[in-house]
Formats: sequence, structure tokens, C-alpha cells
Amino acid sequence: MTKLGEIVEHEIERPDFGLRVIIVWKVVKACLLAVVGVTALVLYNNDLHDVGAGVVRWMGIDPAGPHVTNALGKLAGMTPGRMVAVGAGALGYGAVLAVEAWGLHKRRVWAEWLTVIVTSSLIPLELYELAKHATVGKLIALLVNVAIVMYLLRHRWLFKPGKR
Repeated sequence: MTKLGEIVEHEIERPDFGLRVIIVWKVVKACLLAVVGVTALVLYNNDLHDVGAGVVRWMGIDPAGPHVTNALGKLAGMTPGRMVAVGAGALGYGAVLAVEAWGLHKRRVWAEWLTVIVTSSLIPLELYELAKHATVGKLIALLVNVAIVMYLLRHRWLFKPGKR
């Protein structure tokens, strides 16, 4: 086995590998939400349909496609007030995810419980959305959140002092 293969195998076999994956997942989501939030706040007073159409043309995507037309139609209905709400909500939730990730990284018990509570609170909404209009993405989001809650509840020893 190569040196890189040995390193990867050692990392995967670490008892806290799952926790590290959760931390990275939370950081990635926090960063994406920060981008969405800042973008929404920067563009809150623009005609989003025109901005979206310009992005679609720049990317070389057919603007007459059904998915593109649907997305551009949703952008046309966004008011400045709603954009500010989306931006603030995205930044707020991104901040919560960043705090969760930092606390999990530092192995704080409060972060474990914060993550379990916040993630569990999303499961009923995801079930509702899945029942309303099922998609593969919604199913994956639900399964990931259930797995995170189950992992943290089953691996509580990761957060006990001196057990690192």
C-alpha cells in the first residue's frame, strides 16, 4: 500500500472520523450560506430576473429550458424585503452552523446538544417537504440529518473529558 493509502486508511479508522466529517459538513454549509446571505443582501434592490438571466446567458445554458424558466420565474417574484429576509436568515443559520462546527471541533458538550437539537428540529420540516414534493436531494438531506443525530447520540463518549 502506498504512503497516501496508509494515511487515508489510518484517518478513516480513527474513532472520531465521523465527528470530523460532521464538522466539515457544517463548515461547508456555513460557508455556502454566508455566500447566499451576502449575495442576497448585495442584490436586494436589483431586478433578480435580469441578474439570473444574465448568469444563465454567461454560463451558456438554454434560458428556454423548463428548469431555468421555473427558476427565473421564482426570482422575478422576489421583493427587496424578501431578499433582505433571505439574506439575514441565511447569515443567521450559517452563523449557527459555524458555532456548531467550532464547538464540535473543541469537543464541547453544549455543541453536541446544540447540533442534536437544531438538526433534529429540521427533520419534521424535511419530512413535510418530502411528502409535499419528493426529490432525491430532499431525501439525501433527510438521511444525512438523521445520520448526524444518531451518530452524535450514539458516540457521546467523544465529548467526555480525557477521552480524546
